This record gives sequence, structure tokens and C-alpha cells, in this order.
Amino acid sequence: MNRMEAVRLIVEHLHSDDWLIHANGAISRESYFCNDRFKNFYMLGSMGLAPSIAMGLALHHPEQRILILDGDGNVLMGLGNLALIGALHPAHLIHIVFDNGVYGTTGGQPTLSGQVQIWEIAQGCGYRICRRVDGMAVVPAFQEMIETPGPHFLQIVVSEDVPFAPPRIPFAAHQIKERFMEGIRF
Repeated sequence: MNRMEAVRLIVEHLHSDDWLIHANGAISRESYFCNDRFKNFYMLGSMGLAPSIAMGLALHHPEQRILILDGDGNVLMGLGNLALIGALHPAHLIHIVFDNGVYGTTGGQPTLSGQVQIWEIAQGCGYRICRRVDGMAVVPAFQEMIETPGPHFLQIVVSEDVPFAPPRIPFAAHQIKERFMEGIRF
């Protein structure tokens, strides 16, 4: 399974009121292509910070389910976020990591995800359910996480293959922020 297929599986199983925070780069573009919504926040240019944004939202809206679509390289750049999320235990946060073993957006340099078990780090930091899955095992693991209090960590192993590279998101950073703010208004 490639990352686009895995992203599509996740966004197909979202509830309409879920908030979705994306890592920068290809993950944002692929999710935008699969299912753009006003409740999607697309990170531009800041590696490793999607969990920080999600955690801030979770602190102010503890009843709201918030999902992070992240990459293995992004997580490895911001490991401190795992400790913060694990320590504060936001009950409705699901951290999803697409692990293709490379920094795909910057040229395919290898990450350390082959040597470092990211899901075990998340487990050690206090995430409640931590899984490393591939293929169609994504769906039952994700469903389990939706149905139980978190925070949860789902590491999805995907191939490096990029059969289709969606174009860049057609919004400036301020437009992405404004759309998201409009989408999450109560």
C-alpha cells in the first residue's frame, strides 16, 4: 500500500465533525486531493509541528476528536511532542503516522524509522493504544482507536511509491488558517 492509498483509507473513515491536522508536504497534498474539508488544517513548511498544533487544540477543546496525519520524518524531528501528548493524555487525539522510511518531500533521503520503533516510543510516552500496521489492518486498528479514549498512535507502514503526485494546495497560509477557523466554529 502506498501513502496515498493509506491516506484515502483514513479520510474515508472520518466523521464529519473530526478535525484533521496535517504534517507539511505530500501528506497535506494527498489528503487535500482525497477529501478537502474546512475542518482540515494543512501545515505548510514546518516539519514536526503538526502534533503541537493538534495538542493546543485538544487542550482548548477536550471533547473534540482531533486527528494528526503525520510522517515518520516529521515525528522523528519532533519527538518531544510524543512525550507532551503522552503526559497530558488528550482523550480524543489520534496520531497517525505514515511511515515510508524516507523524507519524501525533500528528495527521498532515508529516515531512521527502520532502526527506531516510533510506535514503541509513543507507547513509552503514555499513548494508550499504539499499533504498527500495514495493508488493510489499518481499518480495524483505526476503528478501535475511534471507539476508545486516547491518546492513540497508529504507525502505518507504506511503500515509497508515489504513483501520482497531487499539485500543491491552492491556498496561502492565511487562507488555510481562515478556512480551518471557519470550519471549527461552534
